[in-house]
Amino acid sequence: MLLKKLTLCNFRPFKGEHTIEFSTDKEKNITLVMAENGAGKTTLAQAFQWVLYSKTDGFKNKSMLNSIVEKEMLEGTESTVSVKLDLEHNSINYSIIRKQVYKKDINGFLKQENTTLEIYQKQNDGQTIIVNPLKNLSTIANILPESLSKYFFFDGERIEKMAGEVSSGKSDEFKTAVQNILGLTALTKAIDHLNPGSKNSVIGKYYSQLDSAGDSETKKLREIVYNNTEKIESNCEKIDKIENELNYYSKEIEKTKAEILSYAEAEQLQHELNILNSNLQTEIEHKNKTIATVMANFSRQTYAFLSRKLINDALIELKNTDNVDKGIPAVRDETIKYLLNRKKCLCGCDLTDPTSSAVQELMNLLKYIPPQSLGGAINQFQDRSGMLIKTSENYLSNMESLLGAIRVSSNKIDELEHQIGEIDKSILKSSNTKVKDLKSRQNDMENTVRELNDQLKRLEIQNGVLEKEKQDAAAEISRLQMKIEKNQSIEKQIMYAQAAYNKFKQTYDFQEAKTREKLEDQINELFKQIYAGGMTINIDEKYRITSYVNELQENSSNIDANTAKSYSIIFAFIVGVINLAKEKVNDKSDESSIVTDEYPLVMDAPLSSFDQRRIKNICEVIPNIARQVIIFIKDSDGNIAKNQMQGKIGIEYEVSLRDKEYPVDSKITRVGE
Repeated sequence: MLLKKLTLCNFRPFKGEHTIEFSTDKEKNITLVMAENGAGKTTLAQAFQWVLYSKTDGFKNKSMLNSIVEKEMLEGTESTVSVKLDLEHNSINYSIIRKQVYKKDINGFLKQENTTLEIYQKQNDGQTIIVNPLKNLSTIANILPESLSKYFFFDGERIEKMAGEVSSGKSDEFKTAVQNILGLTALTKAIDHLNPGSKNSVIGKYYSQLDSAGDSETKKLREIVYNNTEKIESNCEKIDKIENELNYYSKEIEKTKAEILSYAEAEQLQHELNILNSNLQTEIEHKNKTIATVMANFSRQTYAFLSRKLINDALIELKNTDNVDKGIPAVRDETIKYLLNRKKCLCGCDLTDPTSSAVQELMNLLKYIPPQSLGGAINQFQDRSGMLIKTSENYLSNMESLLGAIRVSSNKIDELEHQIGEIDKSILKSSNTKVKDLKSRQNDMENTVRELNDQLKRLEIQNGVLEKEKQDAAAEISRLQMKIEKNQSIEKQIMYAQAAYNKFKQTYDFQEAKTREKLEDQINELFKQIYAGGMTINIDEKYRITSYVNELQENSSNIDANTAKSYSIIFAFIVGVINLAKEKVNDKSDESSIVTDEYPLVMDAPLSSFDQRRIKNICEVIPNIARQVIIFIKDSDGNIAKNQMQGKIGIEYEVSLRDKEYPVDSKITRVGE
């Protein structure tokens, strides 16, 4: 898509008609629009969303009509707001015009009508035709789907929103972008359509048919599956929320500790406290691992230990049993019967005479081999019993040792917590009010973290129990349903639907992970240019964002509060999205993507949060991001950008107020005219 011209009429601060032409030059591909504060820079950036999608999310005042025009209107008259966007998409020229009529009634109240949309298309013969109004929305969706538009028309409000999300270590925008670029929406819908955990899905409806034909027990089991699935999903949402809160509090606690260290009287105490806290955490982890070992030993070896007396008694009883050891290992009755039927032994002995000693020996052997005899089973029991006794020999001493280690760890933990408490009290008694406040805040946050961790453990344990109940219920349902002949056909359909669900889910997970990795690579590649190799990020499967500040030789488990760093990630994210979109356009074999053409990048104030060095690096990157770049920028940053991007700016505009005391009447001037 190539943007050619934007024409505004009475649109917010732009009274009358104003036009901006965009550079379509391949070399000088940047259109720079510099604006005074309050002159309408953001309005221009958001005009694209209004003309294409009738979106007014970025406007607090939802009226599009210029304030001066509104005041000049007489009762009973009307005025029209319009935005016209001329563009080229897949070698076809379009003019998209959105209008809104405002009427002032006889009481002086302003009323607005619904917006109207007109699309004109220029044909190969030069004739211009109007697109069927019924196809307007599909035409725009074909040009640029709304779900993708937010990555190419990027306004300041969304930058701030994403910066906040990134600072917390997670951004849903990243996941949404991956899904949109890949065209995974159809797969997502298919997965939801088949989802075995939903009552309203295909599989859920199949199950309901089974319920109507089955017994009440099956229905109760099905309810367990559904209800547990819902509870698990609800718990997972709570877990995500708690993890985000833990991220935040952990970061704040570390910042508070660092701030306390800046005060000389508290520095030594806080330093000791940090060491004690580290030791405490190590000891808690050691205790938890020991407890886990105890629980594992208990589940594996307790039965054998408590059964030793009974097992020994049984082995003594079986020692002289006549049937033991008379069987032949791995030989069953089918083998003997086969030899008797073929009249010849494995050794070549003739077995045709049923009265011969050889035949009689084989017939006698049938008494001691499976399945007629318990001999083989007794042998197996003796072998297993021997192993059980052997593995439980040191059970008691091992458990005593482990429980002793737990007691030692508990004592160490109590001592460390006591020492930490004493130092906390010392810091809280400080004459420095700021230190006392910081320490009090740290303690409050640490208490909150402990409570959150407790909640997290409870939810995870609950999910484990619910999942086990769900699996047991599902297994029992399968067993019960297969007994009912008329349900077998439905069961087969469920198996097919489940196989399709598994395949869709597997495909989705693979494609999503691959694209997420590509997006991460694209972002880090850009960081090499912006940060000279000094910063990298990692995006995990839950789209939690981890930054590594190489130039400071320190790693951060989450994004810090540095606005410039957060904005850098967002800027690099946008570039990564655009590059992935380009790859989709060039991959002609891929029919899944909704990306059908290369798109321009329209940015509102992209440099405001960066220092001089970063701005220089970013300005070197911007011209190569997309084949067409349009930047709306405040004049102070615009002059810097202009100096850094000399030779790449094709067209330049200045937006200013006609009267600086009256910020409702702006003008657009093309530089050089």
